[in-house]
Amino acid sequence: MFRKLICFSFFIVSFNTLFAQATEQTLKYRSEDYGNVQYRREGTMDGNLVRTLFYNNGEVAQWPFSPSGEWPKGSGHNYLDGVCVLIASEIETNGGIVHPLETSYREWMDKDPVTGEVWGLEPVPGYTYPSSEKPAINNDPTSWPEAWPSALPNITSEWNGFWYGYFGRGVNNADFETFYVMDDSKDGEFSRPPYNYFPIESDHNRKGLGLRVEVRGFQWSHVLAEDIIFWHYDIVNISDRNYEKTYFGFYTDTGVGGSGDNGDDNASFDTKIDLAYAFDDDGFGAPGRFVTGYYGYAYLESPGDATNGIDDDEDGMIDERRDDGIDNDNDWLTYLDLNGNGEWDADENEPLNNDVGEDGVGPFDPQYIGPDKGEGDGLPTDGEPNFDKTDKDESDQIGLTSLSIYRLGDGGTGGGWPKDDEQMWLRMQKANYDTSLQRANISMVFASGIFPLSQNLRERFSMALVFGNNFDDMVFNKETVQQIYNANYNFSKPPLKPIVKAVPGDGKVFIYWDNSAEESRDPFLGFENNDPTQGYKKDFEGYLIYRSTEPEFNDIKVITDSKGEAKFWKPIAQFDKIDGIYGPDPVGINGASFWRGNETGLQHSYVDEDVVNGQKYYYAVVSYDQGDPSFGTKGLVPSECTKIISEDFSGVLKFVDYNCAVVTPNAPAAGYIPPQVNGNFEKVENGIGTGNLIVGLLSADEIKDNAVYKILFESAGNEQKYNTTKYKIIRTAGSATDTLMSVNSSEIGANKFSTPFDGMTISINNDTTVAVIDSETGWLIGSSNLTMNVFADQSSPAKNVKWPADYEIHFYAEQKAITPFFKIPINFEVINVTSGKTVEAEVFDNNGDKTLSIGDEISIIERVGTDFRLTWRITYYQPAGMGFQPRYPEAGDVFLVKISKQFATGDYFTFTTNSSKIDEEIAKGALDKISVVPNPYIATNKWEKRNLNQTGRGERRIDFINLPSDCTIRIYTVTGSLIKTLYKNTTPTDGTVTWNLVSDDGMDVAFGLYIYHVDAPGIGTQIGKFAIIK
Repeated sequence: MFRKLICFSFFIVSFNTLFAQATEQTLKYRSEDYGNVQYRREGTMDGNLVRTLFYNNGEVAQWPFSPSGEWPKGSGHNYLDGVCVLIASEIETNGGIVHPLETSYREWMDKDPVTGEVWGLEPVPGYTYPSSEKPAINNDPTSWPEAWPSALPNITSEWNGFWYGYFGRGVNNADFETFYVMDDSKDGEFSRPPYNYFPIESDHNRKGLGLRVEVRGFQWSHVLAEDIIFWHYDIVNISDRNYEKTYFGFYTDTGVGGSGDNGDDNASFDTKIDLAYAFDDDGFGAPGRFVTGYYGYAYLESPGDATNGIDDDEDGMIDERRDDGIDNDNDWLTYLDLNGNGEWDADENEPLNNDVGEDGVGPFDPQYIGPDKGEGDGLPTDGEPNFDKTDKDESDQIGLTSLSIYRLGDGGTGGGWPKDDEQMWLRMQKANYDTSLQRANISMVFASGIFPLSQNLRERFSMALVFGNNFDDMVFNKETVQQIYNANYNFSKPPLKPIVKAVPGDGKVFIYWDNSAEESRDPFLGFENNDPTQGYKKDFEGYLIYRSTEPEFNDIKVITDSKGEAKFWKPIAQFDKIDGIYGPDPVGINGASFWRGNETGLQHSYVDEDVVNGQKYYYAVVSYDQGDPSFGTKGLVPSECTKIISEDFSGVLKFVDYNCAVVTPNAPAAGYIPPQVNGNFEKVENGIGTGNLIVGLLSADEIKDNAVYKILFESAGNEQKYNTTKYKIIRTAGSATDTLMSVNSSEIGANKFSTPFDGMTISINNDTTVAVIDSETGWLIGSSNLTMNVFADQSSPAKNVKWPADYEIHFYAEQKAITPFFKIPINFEVINVTSGKTVEAEVFDNNGDKTLSIGDEISIIERVGTDFRLTWRITYYQPAGMGFQPRYPEAGDVFLVKISKQFATGDYFTFTTNSSKIDEEIAKGALDKISVVPNPYIATNKWEKRNLNQTGRGERRIDFINLPSDCTIRIYTVTGSLIKTLYKNTTPTDGTVTWNLVSDDGMDVAFGLYIYHVDAPGIGTQIGKFAIIK
């Protein structure tokens, strides 16, 4: 009884507090500037194979523009004419009961008859950077506002500079996410006489229903989710009114087959999987008669009704809600109190689980800056995972209640357009699943209702747009939709994206990247080694290098499943961890398996020499994870990070993600002298390590002139056993000396290259095995022919050590010492060359004559305090071969024992660099190598940009190559008319200028013969000719 009383008291306090917060929050929303058409922005969702225009007024796709539901990305095949959100409520006005519809669409919207102002949803300012041309997108920080608006719940200044993630500050659960806010303040249709309806009596500038809508779009690049876009809507009633009858829904105009083939669409609804879908009647689109696929709408999250006393969603909970401050489904997890003291102890690494505070991040997140409100307090807090707004199950969802499929009326007729408030209200009421309409220009309306949308209440709904090659493929993808939704919009996260740079060369491209992906964690997979104290699992596995001649990489998606459907891209190189995870992924997708690597070891640079000068290439370095064969009932295939390069339809680059690059290899300028690196890379300038240094030039333009570099090593351990721990790269340029980086032992070894610096990278081959270097062991002085082989002493395992040192055995005419154990007189002494000390030696007198003679063996002794160690043994045997007479060592002879050793503290290499240059004398002699390619130009050029419009002429292009770095090219007709002047002033590595065959007057040049004149100041001139043939 006492326990129940405490719980009830907590509920009362919690509810009252939340109600007060909601009212205060509503006032914050009202204080924002009104939505306005001037804040509209156009964006492109292209985080996976689905690409589409979207707008921050709620529209998705826009006929007849591309991409509008383009799938697969880069094909130019559009499937949507338009999609928009629908919100309708019943209100009583002076003019009677009406049903305002809040939406925004490209056509047939209600407008002010006087001003022409569109009556609909418009974007609220402050949610994108003022000068950005697109809405805020998570992978483009330049699109974010400098400060997130203070009207947002739980917002603080710590959020600035981080993505406003669905699950918290800087949290990117999806690979591609957009966020914007809109309101209906401009919808003045029912604010006019005779209705005179205003949602807020004190503010007649705010019209409509007084609704505020937060919108998110999600895309995952995972192969299982690559054909899907999620759209998520949070609608808040910030009016003075309670709306007892409300519908949320979607309007969509199908367009399967593209803008030229949208009159023969079919539509249907599958009640078993709650999927409405559309397909083309004859299976071909236009132009080009391409084979069409299917696309569907999966209605996911619906509004809840917490007032009807019914378990609407049949989950065992009645009238649950997201704003009651209660963990209704008891899935929120408090911190793990390992020491049982009743407090969260950060210094003892106690796992927080869901108790991460209102910013949604904890100590294992890279953006964590310290505890925030609610963190580790043992109570659920708004903003934490699996509680209230972040838990889809804490709403008594009413589900999809209607679907209307109908023929779209021409010219705004038929009562099925966004302007038709009352007719659309009726369509949203009808549970019309009739799919008899075929071969038409079809529209569909989905809806959920009726439910109450009370003052200050927030309700939510979401949908997913799903594509497939056919019906079965679409249904297969719908299963992933449901999996992501059931996991609260979570899915396997790929590793972080590496930061990539690509540098074009002559017939090659240098690519290098950082290691930022390698510490990635994936909360979806649970804890490292199932131990919460170790944080979420680190599952990074390797890198894939992709090269394509298309920005979408479609031409290399050639690895198919058992149904012949392309599933994976083919890389030009792959580097994976040496961890026992390799070969085909055992989970697979319909018979296609992701290749996890060959245990190559990680690498951070690559030289692609299979390229053609003049061809534009699109590169991506993609990090991927291990996958998890034991996850769930089916396992989980590996995830790859996104690779996004966006071009408009004219081929102009709009966006290149930081793990991608676009380059064109070309020959260098005339007279080019490449950069030089000078030094001894086979042996340290100072020290004992026997490994070597490799310097790789990546970017000739970045190599510094007259710079000196020192590679300085550090080690840990003692004289007999130590390990290299790191090396530093120190640069001296002029009077300035800087330590550029420190590289730890895990990044030292064959094929492990440093993070690039000054246009180069280095790799250290460290001899980690202590062994005899036979090729360098032998007589330094003398010509004895005795067989003197060196090997590790194994006579007494407790005393044997492979001592990391070089030795010299010096022979004398007289006796130099008596051995310490067998007391044998010897005429030599052993010097430890590495330490500079003279050490002892013992003779194993195999023939028992008490002297050093043929058949005996010498063992080198090192002392550790008062103890001794037997290190290396040298044979003193008969000369090899029959009948050879022994030639004994003589006075002055020296035998060297060379041992491989790791780099030790104080060891260093040095080298110098000289930058690339242009030699004018060489350039003068190379003018006759200037040429035009292709010559003749016959109709087209194989490295011209593709024409996605599928009709009309695309780009035309020729290249002038082997030019001086500074020159002017003038192009004339054969009659002497100057039609084009090109200017070149570039780095020495670039000897090319491209011309698009457009004259200075802006006209395409005609076919025919042309003369060019190259004028290079200080070098000379050159005249040539080229032909353009139809």
